[in-house]
Amino acid sequence: MNNLPYLKEIFDKLRQGSYITHEQGGLHVALADKFDDYAAYFEPLGLNLVRHERDFFYLHTVTAESSPPPASLPPIAVFCFILIESAANQGRSIEEYLLTERFSIASLPHLNSDRYKAHLKAVDITDENALRKLVKSMVRLGWAEYFPDDTFRFLRPFHRVFDKCQEISAAAEQEARTVLINTEPTIDPEMN
Repeated sequence: MNNLPYLKEIFDKLRQGSYITHEQGGLHVALADKFDDYAAYFEPLGLNLVRHERDFFYLHTVTAESSPPPASLPPIAVFCFILIESAANQGRSIEEYLLTERFSIASLPHLNSDRYKAHLKAVDITDENALRKLVKSMVRLGWAEYFPDDTFRFLRPFHRVFDKCQEISAAAEQEARTVLINTEPTIDPEMN
């Protein structure tokens, strides 16, 4: 099993929390071709190699689930929810919009409304430079690609964030429905 191609490069990239996508060429091809062998290699180390349905790879550990999220995740979540809400308000297909568009930092909706600014302020983002830094942190995580013209696009691994945002949104909707159902006044037919 030690003859797995690119083993050191793949391990180094994955253990840093990065993703391996088509953009990594040979690393991605090696994982796609010998996924079971790589998964078996990482398993004794307590690492679960995951192949996402959108064809990218990452490591998942049980300890990662039980540890608090990195400090960058709340700002990223707020950033993403604002993009999702803005797309929904424009009647756009959210997934298509987020995962196919190239975004300009200056044209983001995040600083265009007091409500969005308040959400961002809660996670210490107050200006365009802070938005830019946040996008660059998503680049380091492998969720986005940043271009010299101050634009960016989301990469395949962003699906994990997008899926989680949808999951949270659906849970909140369900909770709101449950509260509404449980607080509706009941009408006693005997009283009429």
